[in-house]
Amino acid sequence: MGKMYNINKINVMKRKINLFVIVMLFLMGFTACEQNEKPGGIPGMGDTPGELEVAESFEAPEGISIDVKGSGVISVTEENAVSALKSSMEWDWSHIYGCGGSFHGNNKFVFWITVDISINNNCDSLKCITISRGTIFKVSDPRAQNGILLEDVKVCVKAHSVKKIKIMLMCLNRGRHGSEKDMYYEILGVTNSNLIKELLSFLKGKKIGLEHYIEINNGPVSLKSVGNDYLKEYREIADHIQNSIWKLTNEGENLSQEDIDYFRSLPDIE
Repeated sequence: MGKMYNINKINVMKRKINLFVIVMLFLMGFTACEQNEKPGGIPGMGDTPGELEVAESFEAPEGISIDVKGSGVISVTEENAVSALKSSMEWDWSHIYGCGGSFHGNNKFVFWITVDISINNNCDSLKCITISRGTIFKVSDPRAQNGILLEDVKVCVKAHSVKKIKIMLMCLNRGRHGSEKDMYYEILGVTNSNLIKELLSFLKGKKIGLEHYIEINNGPVSLKSVGNDYLKEYREIADHIQNSIWKLTNEGENLSQEDIDYFRSLPDIE
């Protein structure tokens, strides 16, 4: 009887040891994955193969359907910036959000990824959704750039109604095409990349969205004015952010202290 008891006790101990080893291996593997993320090696970003990874998937509320498609690439210069934006694609300027774009040769500033989002509320009551900063938009065309949202966007839609908004996104794959009208996007969720999340932490609460640098008519929905000084400030901010993202996704570089200091110096949202 005593011998049988000892055997059972040994078996229990073996099971505990095996379980401990399994747990430790899992934790070591998880830690290794965390430590192995490095600039230029984020899955699905830049030229790195693999699927885009999210820490938190996007889920639309029950009764809400969302359609996301490209709305084209816009290129503006210092001379035509105001007129180009005022006439761009008949935009509804009262429903534009986000930060995107960078300079590209001959002093042209290019909005690489702009998307039109239709939110359909099939419910009997008002519904609100929030698309969180850090949310990744996966494009249907592998030749085009995937995008990332840099600020929270909250939209409320009346019962049995559709609301359309336009969002500016930053590019995650330098060298690929921008958004086109025949492209569709899937809202994946908030990125799992610690490198990108660190950059986002420096931008939290800062005036980076285009909506902070334009003025909307109170009456008819149209762009009232765009000051060249405000646009210049926006373009410099967006360009610095986009190039910092490409450092992490394409160039294999960490953010410099100069980058971090610049982000911290940006104006706060009042």
